[in-house]
Amino acid sequence: MFPVGTPALERCQYAVLTHPQYTAALVLDIDRPSHESGGQVTNLHSKVHTVLDRLAVAGYGPAWLGINPLNGKAQAIWLIDPVYAGEGRSSPNTRLLTIATTELNQLLGGDLAFSHRFSRWPLHKSSDPTAYRWHCQHNQIVRLTDLVAEVRRMTNTQTPGRGEGEKQYPSGRDRIEAARKATAEAKMLRELAEQLPETAQIAPAAAGVIDGVRVMWISTGRAARDETAFRHALATAHRLKKAGEALKDAKLIDAYERGYNVAQAVGGDGREPDMPPMRDRLTMARRVRGYVTAGVTNPTTRTGGATRMSSAGRKALATLGRRGGQRAAERWKDPESEYAQQQRANLSSANALRSYSTDEHKGQLLALISNYRRQGLEVPTTRELARELGLSLRRTQELRKALGLPGRRGRPPLSTKSAKP
Repeated sequence: MFPVGTPALERCQYAVLTHPQYTAALVLDIDRPSHESGGQVTNLHSKVHTVLDRLAVAGYGPAWLGINPLNGKAQAIWLIDPVYAGEGRSSPNTRLLTIATTELNQLLGGDLAFSHRFSRWPLHKSSDPTAYRWHCQHNQIVRLTDLVAEVRRMTNTQTPGRGEGEKQYPSGRDRIEAARKATAEAKMLRELAEQLPETAQIAPAAAGVIDGVRVMWISTGRAARDETAFRHALATAHRLKKAGEALKDAKLIDAYERGYNVAQAVGGDGREPDMPPMRDRLTMARRVRGYVTAGVTNPTTRTGGATRMSSAGRKALATLGRRGGQRAAERWKDPESEYAQQQRANLSSANALRSYSTDEHKGQLLALISNYRRQGLEVPTTRELARELGLSLRRTQELRKALGLPGRRGRPPLSTKSAKP
């Protein structure tokens, strides 16, 4: 550990990111060499330089760029709003940081295996010819949400929003009706999709089988490369299953690549090959195996206007909206039935028990505060009272409010805070 600004700190080439519950920087290891020496920003790989330039124009470029003077690899550091998590746990903000890191890695060709423990130190100064050359771009702090939105805009990836099934409903009946509506809409779209012709049937006459691959066309001379490759991999998987062969990843990926290359050769339309990365091809192989196992031969994509039902909607439809809800509605038709009377009695008993517990806790809290005041001592803070009574902080605050004994406003003085480790 060295004080900031000392010569000893400037000689350090690496920093250790040691705090697992607090992060104020997003660090990327861009493992895409340009094989150019010099250590300047212009020595970066051309694609990396283009992407970083677009990010900088939009106001989301990294604060620091460190360039390897030998091969053009780099490390990029963004200053972000600090994210926190409890000890041994995660939080929504730390999960958002993971999403931002993953999507930036995919955009810039970063090292997905970077452990985020040892990082290059941007304030390093020495005569080491192999040390990274650091360039300070700005000192702005970036919001993770805005950064992720910009990355997805650049990659044409739609940002997930709150769907129809995730909204809050005023009652359970409204949720059930929304789930039924979504189910009916999905059924209608599925029936419509079965009546529509497949892509191969409406393709032009030139869309025959070329070298064993049925090429799908977007327009004359322009092939749907990804669609062609995926359908060729699916057809290959069905043939392998029929022959009793194992659906290995390598075989499915080879079929996908062959379909893509054939579509590129006959319908590239001046486009450069843009084969998905290996990670996406492995995901494709898992999808194809799932379709083959389920017997799907013509997977169709969801129509853009269709309502996506959430897990809560499906659960409401499966329980309240069907047999369980119908059975419960029958039981409550007669409010004087034995079932209804028993349920009301159980509810009254539970409410009475909660009331007795509240009265007991109020008495304990009032006695404790009175004991401190009788001895002339300062009343403890709400947190200390909660610890002594074995209650939660929220519960103790509610009890103090109900008794008309609010705690002191503002933060406790520094002398009462626990020392940082």
